Amino acid sequence: MEVEESTATGWVAWIMFGGLALVLLGSVHLCVGSLALWNPEILAGTRADQLLPISLKALGWLHMAIGALAVITGAALFTGRMWARVVAVVLAAASAFVDFLFLHVHPLWSGIAIVLAALVIWAVARHGAEMVDAQGK
Repeated sequence: MEVEESTATGWVAWIMFGGLALVLLGSVHLCVGSLALWNPEILAGTRADQLLPISLKALGWLHMAIGALAVITGAALFTGRMWARVVAVVLAAASAFVDFLFLHVHPLWSGIAIVLAALVIWAVARHGAEMVDAQGK
């Protein structure tokens, strides 16, 4: 039996980090969305309904949709699927844009989040195909 050497690099770890971050972020969105749908009075006193001119129910469904997309994409990113890599880059770019908008409010956290999003975008875009090789498929 011959052992094949993998051509995967250390950037695969950043792809895995991006996938894990998407799953966790999606889970948080699903929790907030379900809270907004089934117990909106908890969120009614927050600024969430004042920042966007939409109802808490619509905001809840938006969180649920984003959360489901993020969880599915994050899980599929571990398999190296092309569509997951494209969606992950789009979601990371959107995250970096939103963090850029809040840079003046939370400069340290927004700066860290922008750098992490850029690293994930680079790893997924440049080394995404290595994920399949890292799994030995």
